[in-house]
Amino acid sequence: MATFPWKQSVAVGVLAAAWAAATPGLMAQRELRNQTVHIGVYDNKGQPPAVLNASHLAIREDGVVREILSVGPATTPMQIAVLVDTSQASQGAIPDLRDALRAFATAVWAKSPESQIALYAFGERPSLEADYTTSAVAWGRGVDRLFAASGSGAYFIEAVVEAANALARRKPARGVVVAYVDENGPEFSNRRHAQAFDALASARASLWTITRQGFSGDMSTETRERSMVVGDVTIRTGGRSFTIFAPSALKTRFTEVSDQVLAQFAVTYGRPDSLIPPEKLDVRLMLDGYKLSAPRWTNK
Repeated sequence: MATFPWKQSVAVGVLAAAWAAATPGLMAQRELRNQTVHIGVYDNKGQPPAVLNASHLAIREDGVVREILSVGPATTPMQIAVLVDTSQASQGAIPDLRDALRAFATAVWAKSPESQIALYAFGERPSLEADYTTSAVAWGRGVDRLFAASGSGAYFIEAVVEAANALARRKPARGVVVAYVDENGPEFSNRRHAQAFDALASARASLWTITRQGFSGDMSTETRERSMVVGDVTIRTGGRSFTIFAPSALKTRFTEVSDQVLAQFAVTYGRPDSLIPPEKLDVRLMLDGYKLSAPRWTNK
């Protein structure tokens, strides 16, 4: 008996539909999902390039090359957690710190008015001084509540983990943590640098640190862990670390951080959909005279 062409088509379609239903993972792998990562590119003066495009970058996930779909200025509003050391070591820095924090918020809102900023203090246990806001008045009230806690040590790593966990619950499209740390005082956190990185990665947040260099000679485990957060975790999350020697430089450094965060680029690339997401992101820059800050976690 002859087989009619239309019957063959129906049979093939039924078999294809059945196969797709039975193997959804394999079919999903053929689809591409857009992923966006925020990066910083800057010269030795901290300035971004006038032009940045896909030819200047390369992206790999778990060693596999990804196609870059677009590169442009990052305009997504930010959720910024600002953490400040209010331990006894910061006693003489509070007036300069208040001025720096007001200038920082003013600079952010001038270019990104929808970005929300929260303020934490970590002299003794971390405390939320101003919840996420776009209001200069609410922010100013929180800044005015900052005082150094007499006889206290810092809980910097604890504050990073707590702020990052709070950020993760908010599911920010663009999370940022900015911290001021005074190395002249002791660190009392029981947390470790790996926990800080994991918390920031879960929130998809970059860490930026401003550190007043200390000369205490403290070589405790807590102090070493603090140094690893400042020196390693900032880099691995796509942030930068800055050093000061006197509180009078705080305003300048906070302004530098605001300038560089506001000058970031959004890079969108394609990833094949998969049941097992990649573990490692690797962004490379091919642009002479410029450096790159980019996270090493992936958008799972």
